[in-house]
Amino acid sequence: MKKALTAFLLFLSALTVQAAAFPETWAYLMKGEEKYFPTAAPITDVACFSAAVDADGNLSGGHLRPPALPGAKPGTRYHLVVTIPWNATLAHIYLNPELPFRNRIIAGIVERSKPFDGVQIDFESIGKDDGTAYLNFLAAVKKALPNGKIFSVAVVARWADHKQKNPRDAFDYPFIGMIADRVVVMAYDEHYSGGAPGPIASLPWCAQILAYATQTIDPGKLVMGIPLYGRGWQTPSLARAYKNREVVDELQEKGIKSTWDREKGATYSFNETVTVNIHYETLQSLEAKLGLYKSKPIRGIACWRIGQEPDGFWNMLSK
Repeated sequence: MKKALTAFLLFLSALTVQAAAFPETWAYLMKGEEKYFPTAAPITDVACFSAAVDADGNLSGGHLRPPALPGAKPGTRYHLVVTIPWNATLAHIYLNPELPFRNRIIAGIVERSKPFDGVQIDFESIGKDDGTAYLNFLAAVKKALPNGKIFSVAVVARWADHKQKNPRDAFDYPFIGMIADRVVVMAYDEHYSGGAPGPIASLPWCAQILAYATQTIDPGKLVMGIPLYGRGWQTPSLARAYKNREVVDELQEKGIKSTWDREKGATYSFNETVTVNIHYETLQSLEAKLGLYKSKPIRGIACWRIGQEPDGFWNMLSK
């Protein structure tokens, strides 16, 4: 079985990417990075990142209106992306219908989204106990938006085995898919900054994500995320907090002296060799992912993010 899957994936990786592979090609654009927008690319939807929910439940930052992008094709749609801090406790507070923040956030989304074609909710720090509140929030946002406004939800990557081991996981693909007009599956960060080094999104891992997504989300709503970035890990990681006795031990062990100041405290420094492990995407690895996603009749892809891509990526999509 494993050999057959490997052969299948190798076949997919050799496929040639064609221009009209997907009905939609989404791309995320960070405010302040408009200059990186490609002059020739098959981008149909620009996800403007991001309006962030602050401590009071108000939206701050991000684009106030769709940016002027000379390279954008006529008919390009613009979506306001709304995020919250990576904090499960804050997410719990924001989603609680008995507190004022939830309605304030929804009202802010409706107001800020007026000049945009759509709204995307990108709340990633939802705890398992807040799954129902999260779904109710999504439904409330969808209901509050005017007809014709595209409502999309970005979800953390999940696969069948993960769901079996975490049945109460808040990212319930089937229910989210029933609420949203588009579901963007963030099929990246297989290896993340706080974990062990490894690929951003290996092809076998992406195949698992795609298989689960197509089983649980209407393919006509499914948009698969594509990572354009790389990530580095340092071994050993030297940034840390010190206990005083650890400072004393280190000074003795390395045979060095510290300097001190009554106002600023003490300091010392030393050199140490570290290994930095970098994993990043290439045109070949991205082409393999595109070939994989082309194998299913999904809605499209979403590229994270404009300005991080290797040279030639947008031309590859346009051919």
